[in-house]
Amino acid sequence: MQTHDTKQSIFVITGMHRSGTSLTASLLQSTGVDIGQRLMPPAEGNVKGYFENLDFTDFHEDIFASQGISKAGWTVEKQIQVPEQFLERAKFLIQGNLSRKIWGWKDPRTTLFLDYWANLIPEANFLLIYRAPWEVIDSLYRRRNVGDEAFDFNPNFALQVWLNYNQELLKFCERIPERCLLISIYSIAHDPTFLIQAIKDKFGIALNYPASDIYDDSLLNTQAYRSHRPILIKHYFPQVWELYQELNAKAEVPEGFSSSLVNQLSHIPSYEAWVLQDWLDLRRLEKESFKLRNHLEQSQEELDRHRSQLQQTIQQNQAERERTHVELTQSQSQLQQTQSQLQQTQSQLQQVLVELEQSKTLILAMESSKFWKMRIAWFWLKQVFGVTENSKQSFNRSLSRAKKLLYLLKNKGLKYTITRLSRKVYLKLDDGSANIEVLPETYQGWLQKNFPRESDLRKMAETVEVFTNKPVISVIMPVFNTPERFLREAIESVLTQVYPYWELCIADDASTQPHVRAVLEEYRAKDSRIKVAFREQNGHIAQASNSAIELATGEFLSLLDHDDLLTPDALYEVALLLNRHPEADMIYSDEDKVDEHNQFCLPFFKPDWCPDSFLSRMYTCHLGTYRRSLVTEIGGFRVGYEGSQDYDLVLRVTEKTEKIFHIPKILYHWRVHPESASSGAEAKPYAYIAAEKALTDALSRRGEKGVISGTPGYLGLYVTRYKIENHKLVSIIIPTKDLGETLNKCLKSIFEKSVYPNYEVIVIDNGSTEDYTAKVINLWETQEPSRFRYYKLDIPFNFSKINNYAVLQAKGEYILLLNNDIEVITPDWIDAMVEQAQRPSIGAVGGLLLYPDNSIQHAGIVLGIGGVASHSHKKLPSIYPGYGGQVITINNYSAITGACLMCRREVYERVGGFEEKLAVAYNDVDFCLKLVEKGYRNIYLPHVVLYHHESKSRGHEDTPEKLARLAKEAEYMQTKWSKILKDDPCYNPNLTRSSDDYRINI
Repeated sequence: MQTHDTKQSIFVITGMHRSGTSLTASLLQSTGVDIGQRLMPPAEGNVKGYFENLDFTDFHEDIFASQGISKAGWTVEKQIQVPEQFLERAKFLIQGNLSRKIWGWKDPRTTLFLDYWANLIPEANFLLIYRAPWEVIDSLYRRRNVGDEAFDFNPNFALQVWLNYNQELLKFCERIPERCLLISIYSIAHDPTFLIQAIKDKFGIALNYPASDIYDDSLLNTQAYRSHRPILIKHYFPQVWELYQELNAKAEVPEGFSSSLVNQLSHIPSYEAWVLQDWLDLRRLEKESFKLRNHLEQSQEELDRHRSQLQQTIQQNQAERERTHVELTQSQSQLQQTQSQLQQTQSQLQQVLVELEQSKTLILAMESSKFWKMRIAWFWLKQVFGVTENSKQSFNRSLSRAKKLLYLLKNKGLKYTITRLSRKVYLKLDDGSANIEVLPETYQGWLQKNFPRESDLRKMAETVEVFTNKPVISVIMPVFNTPERFLREAIESVLTQVYPYWELCIADDASTQPHVRAVLEEYRAKDSRIKVAFREQNGHIAQASNSAIELATGEFLSLLDHDDLLTPDALYEVALLLNRHPEADMIYSDEDKVDEHNQFCLPFFKPDWCPDSFLSRMYTCHLGTYRRSLVTEIGGFRVGYEGSQDYDLVLRVTEKTEKIFHIPKILYHWRVHPESASSGAEAKPYAYIAAEKALTDALSRRGEKGVISGTPGYLGLYVTRYKIENHKLVSIIIPTKDLGETLNKCLKSIFEKSVYPNYEVIVIDNGSTEDYTAKVINLWETQEPSRFRYYKLDIPFNFSKINNYAVLQAKGEYILLLNNDIEVITPDWIDAMVEQAQRPSIGAVGGLLLYPDNSIQHAGIVLGIGGVASHSHKKLPSIYPGYGGQVITINNYSAITGACLMCRREVYERVGGFEEKLAVAYNDVDFCLKLVEKGYRNIYLPHVVLYHHESKSRGHEDTPEKLARLAKEAEYMQTKWSKILKDDPCYNPNLTRSSDDYRINI
């Protein structure tokens, strides 16, 4: 057996039940010894408390139960052999006390495990407490605890147990006397300070002396000394008597106290003095009983007289009550009328809210539909062809142009017609204004607040001169047949940068439009920082980008598409970050869209670097800046990944570095027009095939076996399913209280729908009283005897304690915490969670939880909302894809809900499980943040779908007491995790903290 060297002061307090171990433990606790946090509460048999550490008590009881022994330890077996599977649990108990300098535990059951603990904790000291056998059995007969009925039909069994326990004490003390202190409880009661001095003399450990009033001598009943019971033991149980004498002889005692014990035993009366005493006592009791019976009859007569008088008074009060009832009925009628009016008002308000929510959903659906994109294209075409809403002449002109278009198609062919139409479109667009026009209200408000003003840009320009590091940033721009206006505006956006240390490296990919070369040569002549390469053959965007990179001399590369725009502070912000973090290898910013009228729209505010989110979609995109030496090392852009060449590049870059930084500012305007890649998912279908290929390559390079598939109906969004290397045991832990129907629905959905081959379900009952709940438990114990286990834990509700206790009982390599009001929807839910949980980088795994009406209850947790945290996209329809596809893709979140949370067991234990100071709220968030602190990533899976009938067992936070507790737990979180609550790395600071729907923060 592996031992554990604690280098601490450890005291193990044990001895036969009812021998004074509780008194000893209380004395040590008062001197500063930590005997545990989870102690057995006081009861009738021990009004001051048992002082038993329930963690160790449960451990011993479970060993007894595994071997068919009473949990109390009523056995005459000697040292109990501990099965191997309990070793890790024992070590976990010890590790939980490593931070304590002086600690220990008290449990009489330890007597039967002395050698086990002595080997496991070589530094432990053992306080072996004993008491006279007649007093122990007298206390057991009076106590009547659960399990004590073992003595009802065999009173002698109590003495046999006493003999067994104290024989074990004595043998253990004789084997390793240097680690044991054998002491009578009478010595401690005689002088409590003697125990402290004996510990100091024996073990060299100086403890504080207890207060003078710590011990109440009335609690130690010694009446049996003055009875005939000792002579019974001596006469009929000589082996017990002799062992007690031997204990007294070998125990540590205060000076002069041993003679007192001898004197007490020497004055025990002989049997002649008490042989008829029981007969005499019985007759005295009969006489006293007769007197009491007469007194009871007299009291009954007096009670009847009082009852008659009371009846008269009741009749008088009844008449008064009826009058009051009439008045109350009238008041209730008025109240009902008022309530009816209020309900009507509330109903109207609810209907308005429902209609508002439906309108929001409808708008979201409309804006993401193909119809809406067609509508944008229609208005664009109307402007191109000069169509106005109320112009008959315009209609006639458009009709005439349509006829001409049909004529050209019929007589000149498709190619000629497209060329003519493209030129018409280009000439029309070239007349547009460069000014920002009317914007959507919310984004317009954000831009007014955040877009840099002229004064801001001047200050930035001044700041550049004091930068310690002024790296040259090479802006990489591949060009092919770009409309002249868009090309000029893209180049101008670089020329107007307030950061001057840049070079613009342009590679023209053999454009066929003559204006392209003319514009590029014009700008090359205008500014020496502009470099241009004219490719002889078209090689598509990857080769063109590599040609531009060959021109670069800067330390960093920033990518710019040929029709997009940089904000004037874009390169300044990149340089500023590099001065703060010169180690950065990759930098990306937020972005928005710019339409053909130079109107800014559709902002995309991104999270910090989230590797698993990135496997779901290319979200870093623009503005992307990369260390040139790193891009050169990986070979630049790869041919064959056109359309997703930047996705492939970043996948390879991030395999070489973790120095990735995000600038949460809009620094890039991505051009959207009917021909651009950003106008819709259908614009470049080949790009999504290339993306799947790039992701598949990435998994292969990383040695992770998995399959990439697209998200149906959403091009550009992907799901990764990993191969399960080993179907290890999953322990599903379900705390519950009553609500048998809800629990049964949960269990039925697990056992009937789950396809994972290796799991167990552990139900922890936290005080159920309903008969139906017991029937549900019995049902599943019968139907699933090998996969279902049940434990009772009757403590005040504490979600953290319940789950921590349950994990100790679990056998699985994976822990899956599940609320009792969860209902499984997807059969492979466990498989999908294990796929992710098996990965060393992953901490907690969660899924998509829905309300019964199919609205979203949980799709990840965002920090800072409501002061601490809130579920993202809560109460939105489940068909809603979420902000940037968050709901329907795999994403990293700082936290996920404990209502359905999986992790590896070693991960759970590494962070110490759930924080038990957080009894109800935020314990899952705290747990997840502890995982983040240790370097793990938490992950949300959209393909793990379950119903959640939220908070049925516990209810909602709707009472003053609950609200006070919630406020206290929120304060704990805000104190402990203030930094990350203010800046969630999986959420963007430009998004609101006042709601969970990802609205812009303005």
